Amino acid sequence: MEQRTLSDPGDMLAELGRSWWVVLVWGLVTLVAGIGTIVWPGRTILVIAVLVGIQFFVSGVVRLIGALALEGEGHRAWDVIVGLGSVVVGILCLKDVLQTIAALTLIIGIMWVVQGVAEFFVGVAGLTRHRGLTILMGILGFVAGVVVLTYPITSVLALAWVLGVWLTAYGIMQIAAAFAVRRLTTAVLPPLT
Repeated sequence: MEQRTLSDPGDMLAELGRSWWVVLVWGLVTLVAGIGTIVWPGRTILVIAVLVGIQFFVSGVVRLIGALALEGEGHRAWDVIVGLGSVVVGILCLKDVLQTIAALTLIIGIMWVVQGVAEFFVGVAGLTRHRGLTILMGILGFVAGVVVLTYPITSVLALAWVLGVWLTAYGIMQIAAAFAVRRLTTAVLPPLT
């Protein structure tokens, strides 16, 4: 009996096709999160801020435990400093959720400005096949970032709404991809034996 390995692209596609339901479940979860974000943007913002605080706190504790548990590591002092810093940031995020929301909004604004400028210059330089679209997306990203930086408090609900629309669209695309992969693998590839 011949045993198949997953080194062949066809075998990898067949294995992915057998796991299509994982992509489907993730797409459904993403779709529900997107719809929930659109319906309850204020609550979503609070949940995201709390999750960011918890993530900083937990990652800091894990880093501290790792730094103290491993003996003889050369980066031990650095891990302790980063771990303590993460714990403090996590506590501050959980203590003042509104401040966390404002900080996250500013970070998103800065990221959009930087990404917009980068995309604009990639398009101008002709380093992409869709030059005009890349330039347009760069301009839109830059403008969106400037708006967020100019009006951080008033734009936070708009950001939640945009996130909700994006999650909804992404969830729908994942669901469609799951069914497409399932159809493709059942039609083209023989079953593994």
